[in-house]
Amino acid sequence: MAENKQNVLIIGAGLCGSLLALRLGQRGYNVNVYEMRPDLRKVDISAGRSINLAFSDRGNKAMKLVGIEDKVKALCIPMNGRMLHDKEGNTILSNYSGREHEYINSISRGELNGLLLTEAEKHENVTMYFNKKCKSVDFEKTTATFKDFETKNEFVEDADIIIATDGAGSAMRRSYYLGKKFLFSFSQEFLTHGYKELSILPTANGDYKTYKNALHIWPRGDFM
Repeated sequence: MAENKQNVLIIGAGLCGSLLALRLGQRGYNVNVYEMRPDLRKVDISAGRSINLAFSDRGNKAMKLVGIEDKVKALCIPMNGRMLHDKEGNTILSNYSGREHEYINSISRGELNGLLLTEAEKHENVTMYFNKKCKSVDFEKTTATFKDFETKNEFVEDADIIIATDGAGSAMRRSYYLGKKFLFSFSQEFLTHGYKELSILPTANGDYKTYKNALHIWPRGDFM
């Protein structure tokens, strides 16, 4: 591992933040990651938002880069295509490719995130902090203000580099925009669709009730 004394602060420990922490840790950076949610490896925080990821070759290249492709592959389910369900209960399998050996992998977002967190924490120069919400970022001082959900206290952390991987409601982007000290613009659009999760329980002997190796879709007009 190459040693690098730069301190990197990552806001957000989702898929991007945990993968970035792992890679920077491998390269010798001192990395502190702050996440507003609890540690998903210890607490169920899915809150019904657990759509599996379609994991393609592009994603697998990132896993190869950090050396965990075999561990990720063990969590994947190959999907050969889309299984369409019509109103009469008939099913049609539409393959992604005409080649039998080509497929897309399905993987649990939570399981992949947990694996990346665990792999990142194996490096002594990577530290994870949970239940810490970023409130704002000072770009000139390279500091970030956080609120600890457990103690209710606010505190400030500084770093040589601050990277935000905190998603659609990014505190860093909000600070950039509201600060008006730099040329910055962004656009945000909201989808008109809603979301509802329905669970299909396994059979009595633990098997799948639907075809395992496909993405299942119930197309109904604008709905899936």
